[in-house]
Amino acid sequence: MTKRLSWFTLLATACSTATPPSDATPDERAADVPFVDSRADGEVADRVELDATAGEDAALDAPAPDTMLDAATRPDAPINDADPTMPRCVPLGAPTGRVVRVTPAQADMLPSIVAAATTGTTIVLEDGTYRSTAVGESARRIQFNTAGVTMRSASNNASAVVIDAAYMTNEAITVHASNVVLAHFTVQRAIDHPIHVTPPAGSTGIRSVVLYGLRVVDGGEQFVKVNSNGANAWVDDGRVECSSFVMTDAGRTRVERNPGGCYTGGIDAHGARGWTVRDNRFDGIYCAGEGLAEHAIHFWVGSRETLVENNIIVDCARGIGFGLVQSGSARTYADNPYPGVSFVGHYDGIIRNNVIAASIRFFDTGVELAQARGARVYHNTVYAAPSSTGFFSPIDYRFANTVVDIRNNLVSRAVTRRDGAMGTVSNNGEMAAGALFVDPASADFHLRSTASSAIDRGVVVAESGRDIDGVAHNRGAPDLGADEYLP
Repeated sequence: MTKRLSWFTLLATACSTATPPSDATPDERAADVPFVDSRADGEVADRVELDATAGEDAALDAPAPDTMLDAATRPDAPINDADPTMPRCVPLGAPTGRVVRVTPAQADMLPSIVAAATTGTTIVLEDGTYRSTAVGESARRIQFNTAGVTMRSASNNASAVVIDAAYMTNEAITVHASNVVLAHFTVQRAIDHPIHVTPPAGSTGIRSVVLYGLRVVDGGEQFVKVNSNGANAWVDDGRVECSSFVMTDAGRTRVERNPGGCYTGGIDAHGARGWTVRDNRFDGIYCAGEGLAEHAIHFWVGSRETLVENNIIVDCARGIGFGLVQSGSARTYADNPYPGVSFVGHYDGIIRNNVIAASIRFFDTGVELAQARGARVYHNTVYAAPSSTGFFSPIDYRFANTVVDIRNNLVSRAVTRRDGAMGTVSNNGEMAAGALFVDPASADFHLRSTASSAIDRGVVVAESGRDIDGVAHNRGAPDLGADEYLP
C-alpha cells in the first residue's frame, strides 16, 4: 500500500491580491475576552464582547441540506485535483432545491441575495473575485439569518471564488441560523473575523453549521469565531472540515494588536458543544514578536465533546487548545457531568492524529489543556525544529481541575504538567528527533522504516481513530504519533 504524501506538501501562499490601505473604523467589534500567554499567570486584560446579532430567530429543527455528506469527510477520500494544496476531501454533492446563481458583477448585491434566501436555497457563486463597493458595514457584511441556506462555489474550487473584504469590512460573513453550509470558496482580509457564528438575539441557540472546503485567509482577529449571544444561547454540533487557514506576511501586518499584541487565531470557539474539526490545514498563524497569537484550533469557556482529528498545523504560534484560563465565566450544563468541580474550561473531547510542526521561533505550545476535564489526547505528532527557539511544550496540561488521558503521542520535547493537573500519561515518545521522519523540512512526518523508537511502541486505545492517511492503528501494536507506518 502506498501512503499519500501530498498531505504534507506545504501550502502555497494563498493571497496574491494587493492589500489597499484602509482607514475604516471598526464600529462593531466582534471581540472576545482575553489574550492570555500560556506561560503566564498574570491578570487577563479586560475586553468587552460585542456580538453581531441580526435578524430573527432561526428554526432549530430546519432540515439540513442534502449537501452535507459524511462520506465526503473521510481522510481516504480522493484528492481535489482542482486545488492540490487543499486536503484530500471530495466536493459536496450537487445542490438540490432552489438554486440561485451569482456572478462577481453582483458582489454589491450578495448580502441582499443571502438575506432573501429561504430555507433549502443554495446560492452558487461563479468563479471570480467578489469585492463590494457598498458603503457601510451593514451593506457589505454577508449575513445568514435563515436556517438551512447553503452558499458554495459552482466550480468546487475554493481558490477560484474569492470573497475579499479588502480590510473594509469588520466581519465578512456572519451566521445566525442553524444548518447553514459554507463550502468551496475563499474568504479573506476582514478587519476582524472572516467568519463569525453566533445566535441572534432572543434565540435559544443554533446548531449544525458546516464550514467545508473553504480557504480562510488573513483575518485581523480570529479567522472563525464561534460564541454565544451573551444571553446563554450557544452554537452546537458544528463542523469545520477539509478547509485551509492561512496567514500571509502581508496579512500579519494587519492583525489586531489589542489586547496582547497579537489578537488573532484560527478557530476560536466559546461554549460550543459537539463540534468536529477534521482534515484541515493551518499555516503561518503567528505574529513576529508583537505578542503570542491564539491557537490554530481553540475550544474553551466551557466547550464540550469536541473532536479534533487529522489536521495539519504548520508554523503557528499555538496548535490546539482545550480551555485556557484557571477560572472565570463559562458555559455550564444541566446534566452537570462533573459534580463538585468548580470551573471547567473544556469538558471531555478528543484530540487525535494531528500533526503540529514548526520551524519558526514564535512557536509556543503544540497541545494546551487548561482546566480540561476528561480530554483524551492520542496519536498526535508534535515537532519543533531547532530554529523554534521560543518553543515551550509539545503537550501541556495545567490547573487542578484538569484530568486527562495522554497516550501514544510522538513529540520533540517532554510533556509538561503544571499547577496540580492530573492525568494518565504513558506510552508517549518524547524527545523525538527529526531523523524519525521522512522529511521534516517539507512537513512530511511519515515515519521512516528506521523509526524503531516509534514503530509498534504504542498501546491499544479504543478511541484511537485513523492516522493522518486514514490507516487504522491495528497493524500489530500501534505506532506512536499521527502516522501508522506501512512498509
